[in-house]
Amino acid sequence: MFPTISNMFIYVAITFAIIFIIYSLSVSKKLPILTDIFSIMLAAAAGYTGIELCYFVLEGTKALGDYEDQKLVIILGGISVFWVSLTTVLNSVKGLHQTAE
Repeated sequence: MFPTISNMFIYVAITFAIIFIIYSLSVSKKLPILTDIFSIMLAAAAGYTGIELCYFVLEGTKALGDYEDQKLVIILGGISVFWVSLTTVLNSVKGLHQTAE
């Protein structure tokens, strides 16, 4: 499911930042502030990593060592990281619409 490219989250973060900048230019006709761009980048990287963590735990090919009995907690943590990242991205997009009005 996930490419074997190391540090794939960096490419995901940069892609989301570029999409956000283009979207901001089309909606509000100006560049977003740098903190919004970095918030999107961090949220995208964290969301990707949370999904990847869940995938690796569910797949079962990675040894978890002493944490083998904590799979459910690890999966819930990955899901919560993804959820917080998703809400951050959605709130940033909502903020664009509020400033455009």
